[in-house]
Amino acid sequence: MEASTMPVPDPAAERAGVIADERGRALVDLLPTGRARVAVAVVGAALLVASFAVFGASGRALVGAVFCPVLVLLSAIDVKHRLLPNAIVFPSLLLIALIIAAADPAGFLEHLEAGVALGFFLFLFAAVFPAGLGMGDAKVGLLLGLALGSRTLSAMMLAFFGLFLAALWILSRQGLSARKQSIPFGPFLALGGIAAFFLT
Repeated sequence: MEASTMPVPDPAAERAGVIADERGRALVDLLPTGRARVAVAVVGAALLVASFAVFGASGRALVGAVFCPVLVLLSAIDVKHRLLPNAIVFPSLLLIALIIAAADPAGFLEHLEAGVALGFFLFLFAAVFPAGLGMGDAKVGLLLGLALGSRTLSAMMLAFFGLFLAALWILSRQGLSARKQSIPFGPFLALGGIAAFFLT
């Protein structure tokens, strides 16, 4: 779940022109493969279409067209690698910020404040409890708050509730020995973010 904030460059990857991310791994090596890749593509495309179907030709629809597929991709990577790559998070942040600034200049500050507030909260949580949360989660929190604005609180309530249910399910299946088992938080951030985007 934790993503290092100081990536170690991979000289071989750099010579080959491959983008490297956390732990010196090339981004291409982190992307889903096989059936997982198909599932991510299908779900991401469905959410993109749903964003325009629900919100029409609007700035919010454009945000959803970027935000939702990116969250699906990040979830798949986090489940397998316990990483939330900067090479995906940061360009998504920039693109969503540009869309909001162009489509809703008056509301941009509210979105920015929500992103900074959630990112800072998760950063502090990760700093105090590094075993429970990673810096990658804090960066995704910034992305989530920026995209959702006033709907950010609803997203986080859903994310933590989902995480709580998952923890209870694991404990019921594996007993107290599972207390130290790590659970990637990225998929729950994604679930809360997508649900809040469409439902609130």
